Amino acid sequence: MIYLALSRHRWEELRYEPSRVEGYLRTYRAMVEVFDPATVRAGRGVPPGPDEAAMASCLCHRVLDALPFREACLFCTAAV
Repeated sequence: MIYLALSRHRWEELRYEPSRVEGYLRTYRAMVEVFDPATVRAGRGVPPGPDEAAMASCLCHRVLDALPFREACLFCTAAV
């Protein structure tokens, strides 16, 4: 996807010229290329994995819960 965007794939459909996007895409591509999931340490600011996603996201509102700071969805508990 990054390579397609950098090749200006379908940019003609935009109604504007994204002036700084190429630099952002190159930076993002460099970050993705050096990322090694095997070196990530769980529990250190890492998003929840597939097994933990149900506990951290509200299926009704499709928002992430701020676990462990909040025990339930902000919208579900607003009326409580």
